[in-house]
Amino acid sequence: MIASFVFCISLVGAEKPASNLNKPIVKKSDPTVVTHKLRIGKITVGFSDTGGGYLNYLDLGDGKNIVSPRYGRGWQGSLRDQLHSGRYNPTQAGFHDHAGAPVTLVLSKKRLVIPKFNLPLYGDPVFDFTQHEDLVYDHKGYKDNGKTDTDGLDESKLTQDDELRSEFDFEGVYENATALGGGKIPILRFYCRYTYARNPKVILQFGKKAKKVDGKPIIDERSRVPDISAGLRGKQAATDVDLSNIIFTAYGIRLFTKTGYTTPMWYEDGKWKSVTRESVKGRGKEKQFDLTAPAAKKTKKGKKAKNSKTPSVLKSQFLLWAKGKNPKTSPAIALYYPVRSRYNSKSILGVDRKTGREVYREDRSIRNFIFFSHVIPDQIGIRTRFMLSGMLAPKHGKPNVLEALEHETFILFGTPNEILAAVRALDKTLTNHR
Repeated sequence: MIASFVFCISLVGAEKPASNLNKPIVKKSDPTVVTHKLRIGKITVGFSDTGGGYLNYLDLGDGKNIVSPRYGRGWQGSLRDQLHSGRYNPTQAGFHDHAGAPVTLVLSKKRLVIPKFNLPLYGDPVFDFTQHEDLVYDHKGYKDNGKTDTDGLDESKLTQDDELRSEFDFEGVYENATALGGGKIPILRFYCRYTYARNPKVILQFGKKAKKVDGKPIIDERSRVPDISAGLRGKQAATDVDLSNIIFTAYGIRLFTKTGYTTPMWYEDGKWKSVTRESVKGRGKEKQFDLTAPAAKKTKKGKKAKNSKTPSVLKSQFLLWAKGKNPKTSPAIALYYPVRSRYNSKSILGVDRKTGREVYREDRSIRNFIFFSHVIPDQIGIRTRFMLSGMLAPKHGKPNVLEALEHETFILFGTPNEILAAVRALDKTLTNHR
């Protein structure tokens, strides 16, 4: 069992350059094409090497793909922050639904490795930061004739590759974790790391001169954290090139509604509970569950506020979509985020820029939660989301140290009762090997 953990630790060893520094950061491609497949029992999982290795295919044994396979969707996570109004978005899959991030994947019998690569920035209809369109055209909502943006910078001598190549690197691994959960049902494990790997440059497009399409500034001063790290000496007030008040969607599974998963279910207080699919349909109707107690609110003097209420925490840290309500027989898919694992309990780490050695590790979480989602009519999902104080740009924190964000998550396939038993086995294993 320990071999799986050793593999991921070696993955974040000595720092190596990103694999795509001399290749175009994005390329027009078909997001539905599956380039690599990993088989776990009767299940086949597929990935795209034109979409940063994101998961775009899942066949449960009948030959049908139940994943919503678009670069803006699929199974992946996202990294944003409120200081930059959620617009600075270094992402795994690519720039837009029609242009992905090419990467060389490494497939073996039990795992798929995503080697470190430089993340592109994702375009959206809210903020046009790309003046050039030589690799791929802007979001169709912009009316700029392909020649302007609203970041307030002179980029006439740059290319679109310069504008899209973020400061962040990404690396990860998908692997068969069935044995870690007792060996009775298929389990897929995903580990990844985002690293603020290079000195600020592209993030300057999201600075004080930048404006959204509605004319409002990108920088939101209300989200400037006065001290990003409680563990480092002194105070690290967020600068414009740090990430401040992070919105980290660690992972999201997205399924077509037509595949028959009708029932959102969870296990609480020794009982299975459920709601209808319609009850979580629509924006703002997501059903959320805290995974840890949110950070206590403080008074202006810095002391914990009295009588502050602590919401209940979901002890069984997984949610599932099932084909029915019977926990003994209904087929289901679950997303499990073990908050006590080594990578999740203290997800921010400082890494020596030259050797890759871990210098420090800390918990900067403000709130951790998991939720059912059914915003898009033909798509249902489960996502984990974490609010973190921030990440420091190189040279802002300790000398010669880069900050990174890690996480691991598990996807389980079986009946609700089978999934519960596997989660308990996983939780015990992960707690023992923190």
